[in-house]
Amino acid sequence: GELDVFSFAKIVKERHAQIPVALLTSFSKDIYRRLEEQDRSGLDYIFGWHGNTDLIMAIIKLVEDKMNAEEDITDGGVQAILLVEDSIRFYSTYLPELYKLILLQNTEFLKDAFNEQQQILRKRARPKILLATNYEEAVELYDRYKKNILGVISDVGFVLHRNDPPESEKRDAGIDLCRRIKADNPLMPVLLQSSQTEFEVQARQLGAGFIAKNSKTLLTQLHEYIDKEFAFGEFLFKDPDTGAVIGKAKDLVQMQEMIATIPDKAFEYHTSQNHLSKWLYSRGLFPLAAAIRRGNKSQFASTQEHRQRIVNLIKDYRTLLGQGVVARFDPETYSDAVAFARIGEGSLGGKARGLAFMNSMILKHRLYDKHANVRIMIPRSVVIATDYFDDFIRLNGLKYIISQEFSDEEILSEFVSSTVPAKLQQELKAYIQTVRTPLAVRSSSKLEDSHYQPFAGIYSTYMIPYVDNGDQMLRLLLKAVKSVYASVYFATSRAYLSSSQNLISEEKMAVIIQEVCGTEQDGLFFPTFSGVARSINYYPIGDEAPADGVCNIAMGLGKLVVDGGRTLRFSPRYPQKVLQTSTPELALRDTQNEVLALSLKPEEFRTSIDDAVNLHRLDIARIAGLRNARFVCSVWDRDNERISDSPFDRGRKVITFNNILKYNT
Repeated sequence: GELDVFSFAKIVKERHAQIPVALLTSFSKDIYRRLEEQDRSGLDYIFGWHGNTDLIMAIIKLVEDKMNAEEDITDGGVQAILLVEDSIRFYSTYLPELYKLILLQNTEFLKDAFNEQQQILRKRARPKILLATNYEEAVELYDRYKKNILGVISDVGFVLHRNDPPESEKRDAGIDLCRRIKADNPLMPVLLQSSQTEFEVQARQLGAGFIAKNSKTLLTQLHEYIDKEFAFGEFLFKDPDTGAVIGKAKDLVQMQEMIATIPDKAFEYHTSQNHLSKWLYSRGLFPLAAAIRRGNKSQFASTQEHRQRIVNLIKDYRTLLGQGVVARFDPETYSDAVAFARIGEGSLGGKARGLAFMNSMILKHRLYDKHANVRIMIPRSVVIATDYFDDFIRLNGLKYIISQEFSDEEILSEFVSSTVPAKLQQELKAYIQTVRTPLAVRSSSKLEDSHYQPFAGIYSTYMIPYVDNGDQMLRLLLKAVKSVYASVYFATSRAYLSSSQNLISEEKMAVIIQEVCGTEQDGLFFPTFSGVARSINYYPIGDEAPADGVCNIAMGLGKLVVDGGRTLRFSPRYPQKVLQTSTPELALRDTQNEVLALSLKPEEFRTSIDDAVNLHRLDIARIAGLRNARFVCSVWDRDNERISDSPFDRGRKVITFNNILKYNT
């Protein structure tokens, strides 16, 4: 009990120089006078205690920010707010409020993060607060970090040097500081606050904000100023002439929509003032903010081009964020940028795990935008985890199907007439609102893609068309999900399961819902081509080596390839040398003779054990008129008995893929 605070602090500093020491004291004139007389060299900080526990959090954060500032701000691009205040009482009030604001802001933009890892990174990217208690320190901090400062909040009267006595304070030091900052960067927001209201006129002339310290609404005014000037809160798009708000954006999705649609005048105003990049910086979106700040008006031929570039940057950034993570499906934050999301807590199943792994590889090796004008990505996928399969079986009492012999049709009708858990229905309803293409509903069982007993092609994949009516779309989707669930118990699946020494009661089914790739024409939907690539070619021909791998491609849906239909086989090392098109006779006899396409008529998707129930098989004659044909078809020139690749020749079409493999279309 003998040791006083100041001696104790000095002992701590002698033994552990790196440990910060903060003194908490209640506020009274007498205590402050005594503080002046003491040797305070052992203390790093002094705070006034008002009984508000937020202050403890603020002290921890302040110490943390000081320790991390150098590395995070200079190397990481994290933003900072500079607070200049010598009154212990005032900064003890200000700091908890500022941190509360920053953490509130942080929670807002955490909603954009797709998994825990991204959330942690976003939390770390919150703006830091740097505290200066004299002019010298303020200038030093400003000069060191000025590229990354969101704004400055400063007192008007304070001392010029460290350890100066309070009576030597300069009454208008804050005005000098403001003048210096504005000369260096006229766009930097500065908020001055003082109990001497006569400085307000000077502050306004310098273009700074001003708050009276003794104002009853001090903290509210502080909130408002920071929201507006430090790019916190919603982004407000304004008309530069009238100052009227013409639009708001609270997240990246809205920002992308607004930039595409606001008038040119407003767009030019916000980009010339760096408002967009500042808003993104304060949210911790550094790469995007830096890319937008680099592109100024002079680099673009027109405002439209500048606008398009920013829209593309945001779109690409959103897509990249959604790559490589397995996001939890949250109806509030899910958007079309999330490449892979999961509904439920159970296993993803083999196929979905493989896709999730591919998705992370695309990000890890930065394949997404490796090639100019090409984007490599997995189709947007949502996985319904296996726990919903168990719930579905239990909820509808379908256990008895395992032990008894039913025909496939009976099993399917039992499953389709059962009900899906209500929570799953709600989540799928939210998902459908983000969909604009047909969907493939695919099996992803626990055993699928196992190493020594592959289950590829054993279960069903149903495709459903996109319809505008949300309720109809949900019914189609639920019917497809239940049909995939039923395929676990079909006769072929049972036979394969028992032949591979597995128990049917152990098999669990997850379901992948994926956007179908392709385009629409004449009520049919299909991709230009699809295929399967294998990394080892067991039957090399000519110069091919086994390690070069082999591809099988076909025009239209890839089901044709997987079901063993007639496709084009080539080695990716020698794309020009294709055996099937090496002579006209082989080309006519051995190339693809039918194309699979999905019908966009919802009534064609009926309950059926055949998962190709709504797929059309088009013959060569029907393909000739389709726009995709020009990329994959050549023409049989009967008069000269040769295959012609000219787009102008008329005659029987042959699917050779020459335009792509030989001429790099």
